Amino acid sequence: MVKRRRVEIGEDISLFSPLEKRIMEYLWENPGSGVSEISNEIKAPLSSVAVTVDRLSESGYLEKKKERKGDRMRFVYYPTVSKTEAERKALEKILDALMEKFGDLVVDYFQRRSENGRR
Repeated sequence: MVKRRRVEIGEDISLFSPLEKRIMEYLWENPGSGVSEISNEIKAPLSSVAVTVDRLSESGYLEKKKERKGDRMRFVYYPTVSKTEAERKALEKILDALMEKFGDLVVDYFQRRSENGRR
């Protein structure tokens, strides 16, 4: 299955899917966690978490490192961006997409908004 790039717009605008967001929130608070730990803590299926952290890692949001725990090796994940940086990236992607599709209308909107003193 191929995941389409999307942006969730509602009360909470997010570049991440709901599961991606829960994983990122958890890892921002608990960097260096493994898949089973993440799965247990956020109450999500292990297989879904495993696929999702791999996708987040491939997208550059997480770094995957090997760690020895006792007599076995496991992968642990660390965020590569802060929450603020992720939000900034999301905003830039949204604005870039709007500019590509509606260029002059977007510029006009921001000019009118600025002239009305709204920030």
